[in-house]
Amino acid sequence: MSTRVKLPPILQRVCGTDTCEVTGDTVGKCLESLKTQFPAIKDYLLDRQGQLLGIYRIYRNAEGLRPVDMDTSVGDNDEIIILNLITGG
Repeated sequence: MSTRVKLPPILQRVCGTDTCEVTGDTVGKCLESLKTQFPAIKDYLLDRQGQLLGIYRIYRNAEGLRPVDMDTSVGDNDEIIILNLITGG
């Protein structure tokens, strides 16, 4: 199964692209595939326990822009979008 991942600018610098193709039948497995292709991404995307950093949200097909969890299923024509939240104060 091939799924496209759209990356935010901060991760584009790490991967050298704004989109990439990954494999997996869940969001979590797709992120594992992304880490296999671009090992350095884990330092920007995950915390020390391997959990998604709180500054990111993941969406599938921009469905109402509701964040999804790692167990969310994905199919061949799905798109995973990783967005980083703007923070500051």
